[in-house]
Amino acid sequence: MNSKFTYEEALKFAQQILSVKNNKNLTNLEEEIFKGCWEDRDYGDIAETLGYSTGRITEVGSQLWSKLSTALGEPITKKTFRQPLRGEWEKQYATSKTRLSEFFITPQSVKDALNQDFDFYVERPFIEEHCYLEILKPGCLLRIKAPWQTGKTELVSKLMYHTAQKGYRIAVFNLRDATKEDFENLDKFLQWFCTLVANRLELIYSVEEHWHKSLGNSKIKCRNYFEKYLLLGDSPLALCLDEVDRIFPYREIASEFLGMLRTWHEDSKTRQLWGQLRLIIAHSEVYTEVDINQSPFNAGCEITLTDFNQEQVLYLAQQYKLDWNITQVVQLMAMIGGHPFLVNEAFKKVAQQGMTLEELLQTSHKTWGIYHRHLERHWRNLQSSPELADAFQKIVLASTAVEFHSGLNQSIVVKLNDLGLVKLLSNGVIPRYELYRHYYRNRFQDSL
Repeated sequence: MNSKFTYEEALKFAQQILSVKNNKNLTNLEEEIFKGCWEDRDYGDIAETLGYSTGRITEVGSQLWSKLSTALGEPITKKTFRQPLRGEWEKQYATSKTRLSEFFITPQSVKDALNQDFDFYVERPFIEEHCYLEILKPGCLLRIKAPWQTGKTELVSKLMYHTAQKGYRIAVFNLRDATKEDFENLDKFLQWFCTLVANRLELIYSVEEHWHKSLGNSKIKCRNYFEKYLLLGDSPLALCLDEVDRIFPYREIASEFLGMLRTWHEDSKTRQLWGQLRLIIAHSEVYTEVDINQSPFNAGCEITLTDFNQEQVLYLAQQYKLDWNITQVVQLMAMIGGHPFLVNEAFKKVAQQGMTLEELLQTSHKTWGIYHRHLERHWRNLQSSPELADAFQKIVLASTAVEFHSGLNQSIVVKLNDLGLVKLLSNGVIPRYELYRHYYRNRFQDSL
């Protein structure tokens, strides 16, 4: 199941309902018109692109909306077809308990909903209940901080499902969706930001037109768009920004955007309209290139995800129908701790491919082992930052904890900790897992 109600998903669903309900299919020309209208192009533009007269495209377009109106049981037009089609799409998949959309996700279908690497969801009751309480507060700013592949997106999916059940309007997007062109300047980025939120909410108020008619700088235009179109409503708006780290390399945009989010949060304390916004930020690192008081990273409520404990790892083993005991869990965790992704991958290998625990432990740190992609991604990140690589090399080559006063740069160590590569002790630092010690020790030694 695709994770978004994209053009491809919409077209596929339109074909399905026409085939089932009307025993009809879309013609090639109708598909082209559907695509053009999805892209908000007018009939004249579509006609010019396809080499038809505007009259012909208008005629076939009218037939298309008539077909879909009959199939959906309600009148739709070129300008209104998205919402009814999406509504029926969500209804169909709600019935079959499959993911509804990017924003309405049952806890049992987290993997399908977000196309992540987790096959079973492990409850973190205290953390989840805390999030559920925070999101109900007007003007909530909730920051979910954890390294890559440790469950941020899965927690977000549960939180969004919870807020949807409360009647909130939901908008979730990942900053990975932004292209390099979207980061060209602040004005372009904020237009992209507003457009994406509006699209998620199925609103028709043109961001481009608003930008053209409004006065003031881009941050003022962005604020006004939220106040005029996005925050007004009978229910709060839960807005989640995932992988906020993606914006950090674009320093000017990051400083202005993050400062703007902080201002919105402060405004919620005195302005009822801004209390409608419930903001969730998911990230791995904290942006340090701006005054901390001008960023959202020291405001609101921070949720830090921890590794699974022994009971949670044993529970996950049981979900895979493995007859494990606590001794085997302790052996596994001695190598990979309670890292959610690493534990899940281990159980998949044992349950689905018959690998024994002993074989897994002996090969896990090899360059061809089951974790090679995970380990290589960290390695590439290290190679892009000589300071990080040098500090981490010192840590993994040491036989004991490296003390903080031994020449380690404190900010570099903190970044390694944010990335999930090291564990901070009271007087020093060690590799986060034995897996990391063995694998990266070999990599660094091979590169000497």
